[in-house]
Amino acid sequence: MAMRGLAALMAMAMVVAGPAVAEPGEVALERTVSDADRGLRAIIRYRPEVMTGGREEIEAEDGSVAYLYWDGLMGQFSAEIIEGQIAGGDAEAFLREAVIAVCPSVEQSVLATAPVQVDGRFLRIFAQCLDVDADYH
Repeated sequence: MAMRGLAALMAMAMVVAGPAVAEPGEVALERTVSDADRGLRAIIRYRPEVMTGGREEIEAEDGSVAYLYWDGLMGQFSAEIIEGQIAGGDAEAFLREAVIAVCPSVEQSVLATAPVQVDGRFLRIFAQCLDVDADYH
């Protein structure tokens, strides 16, 4: 079913808009995708440089704890569901399939393990679109 869904996404992906070069944080690629099997339509957007960061806890041998804070820029795909509803694991699968459909050059090993953020009708995942990045940088 996943391949059928992916084929449906790829068949229905349409160019909506997207500048060839974007400023940091701006959309560099935008596509509308449809998945007839799930009854969904979504706008997929890719931003090559989105600020991200985190904190790592490091425990020393003596039991003391130190924190390492980091930040950087990463590519991010987002989906805005504009028709239909989706939740849970199906939402994650849809986003991963849609990303592959609109950006075949995405590193699929990274895409497979990156966490999906779900916020209502918005889905987000950090991954790089290598073809867009080549033109962007």
